[in-house]
Amino acid sequence: MALSNKPCNLVEGPRPLKILTIDGGGLQAVSTLLILNRVLETIGKQHSDPPRKPKPCEVFDTIAGIGAGGWLAILLGRFRMDITTCLSEWYKITRRIEPRSRSEELRMRLVHQSYFDTERLMEEVNRLTRMYGTGDYLLEDDPKGARTRHVFVAALKSDATGYRLFRTYETPNNAKLPERLLEGPKNPKKYKISSAFGVTGAAKYFTKEWNEHMEHSGHTRFIDSKFPKPHNITELALDEMWAIYGTDVPLSVVVNIGPGLPNDVDVRQIARRFSSWGLNPAGASRKKRPRLLAIEQEPALRSQENQISVPQSDEVEQDVKKPSIRFRKVGDKPHSDHKHSIPRIDTVGSLSGRTMDEKLKRYEDEIERDIKKKLNNVNPGSGNLYYRLALPKAPQGTAQNDSSAALVAHDATMEYLDLPAVDRTIYEVAEHIPEIITAA
Repeated sequence: MALSNKPCNLVEGPRPLKILTIDGGGLQAVSTLLILNRVLETIGKQHSDPPRKPKPCEVFDTIAGIGAGGWLAILLGRFRMDITTCLSEWYKITRRIEPRSRSEELRMRLVHQSYFDTERLMEEVNRLTRMYGTGDYLLEDDPKGARTRHVFVAALKSDATGYRLFRTYETPNNAKLPERLLEGPKNPKKYKISSAFGVTGAAKYFTKEWNEHMEHSGHTRFIDSKFPKPHNITELALDEMWAIYGTDVPLSVVVNIGPGLPNDVDVRQIARRFSSWGLNPAGASRKKRPRLLAIEQEPALRSQENQISVPQSDEVEQDVKKPSIRFRKVGDKPHSDHKHSIPRIDTVGSLSGRTMDEKLKRYEDEIERDIKKKLNNVNPGSGNLYYRLALPKAPQGTAQNDSSAALVAHDATMEYLDLPAVDRTIYEVAEHIPEIITAA
């Protein structure tokens, strides 16, 4: 029997768009969900009486992601999960798709040049659709009652010449800028949720290439051949909303959350799984891509076994057999000794001679600057609506599968959230969401 999946509350009347974008970065979600949990706690404390932590689908109009961030976008937006449920399902998914033995891991490397089994991923997602009663298809039949009306995941073509989008909604015939809408699958009404997980999750070192039949270009192969470089999922989300509503659509806040850049030690170890066997992972030996045009330009690409439980409210402490975590209450006001946003490292000079960490940080900084510049170009002064919340770098041992290093991810994230500048940034995000969210 399917679990009840009550529709989210809808704040009626005209409202500026609130956009949430979620980064990938390997098989990582713990840090992302903990950061988002703190954001939602702060929103609930500021805008509901009595305080009630909302679900992401009760706050954001648009939720988009890529890679593991795409998985979270679907779980939070299409399945309408709260953070606790999403984190629980994340553990189940990652533990069921990872190699079950050393021999299976070796077989996956040699035969498929990948880390996890996409067939088991499909089975696991199909299990979720039955359990939560969503139906098999990504397109939502009746989104009434949900604030989140737009959920999509992005996937990078194997030749790295651009992205394609897989949506929970139909692109409207009266879209303001239809020429800027990225291509979707051939039959979006029959496109399965499990396939959306597969296509956005396809990545070098993790899976084999994913094949889809697209609406205009026909048979197309997908894989993130650029790992560990970050993707500009926020630019894709803004372009999508501007294409649908026009560039004059009001924006309330644009929040990008992720686990941080993959640790360079992890990246080397992940790559060594293949190089030590003389293997080339899928997507690793592609020809140099041509420069992209318009919406698909290069800035979009530049640009322990112990589980952690997130309580449903500030007062609840989870009782689990394994070590549990009690979250502190969110204070009424943030620390006030820093009045600036999250400190970022300035980019410098050429990439030549720099470490992997410095190169990746440069890409990330360029993405952040590109987003703010783009917002200001469309609507002067709107660059301050963009916020990025992510660790500067993910802790070692988490990029391949953070479920196996959950406490490491937790501790690093809590240290990050304790920073006064981060606390203030989260408080500012909450201030951009003025509606009071009423209890169901």
